Amino acid sequence: MTDTANIKSGFGGSLTIGQRPALLIVDFQRGFTEPEISPLASDCSKSIAAVNQLIRAIRPHGPVIFTVCSYAPNLIDAGIWSQKCPTLSTLLRGSTACELDPTIEATEDDLVIEKTQASAFFGTPVAGILSAMKVDTLYLAGCTTSGCIRASVVDALQHGFPPFVVEEACADRSPQQHASNLIDMQNKYAEVINLPTALSQLSRMSITNN
Repeated sequence: MTDTANIKSGFGGSLTIGQRPALLIVDFQRGFTEPEISPLASDCSKSIAAVNQLIRAIRPHGPVIFTVCSYAPNLIDAGIWSQKCPTLSTLLRGSTACELDPTIEATEDDLVIEKTQASAFFGTPVAGILSAMKVDTLYLAGCTTSGCIRASVVDALQHGFPPFVVEEACADRSPQQHASNLIDMQNKYAEVINLPTALSQLSRMSITNN
């Protein structure tokens, strides 16, 4: 997955796993997982199955945080993004499109944070929450790989939370964009790992209080 040209340009380092992980699940809401609800959606069933494995594995060690994209009816909180993506109008706050996908194994103890832009960090309390919990390893999953996952990964790195993207737990409407963005994130901003690696890392962590 690594691009040797980027290594020659000075990239190709690696991030270190810590002992205080969190799982950030970006926008696995019905407006992105059920095509009959929104044109923004695609089949995310395989990725959600992987996410559920991650959720079970991380619960003894750290928090599970979800984000959902949601907007006011006039889209004023979407800013100019709605000019580029007018179908954001299908994600109105309080609607079915803004509910978590029902096949995800969420509980009442999990955080669900609303956002209006691509990154899970932009205009949200996510960075403060992770800092307060002293998180040193941030696993990322959700959709889309080329959009909100990538934006969240870059911000996670800039905020000092080492991002670990779980490949099978991410989805995109375009397989080509999914693949190319995983390569670019691995080279520059994150560790892109497969699901067995993530589960193995979590199994080796000592049990900590959330």
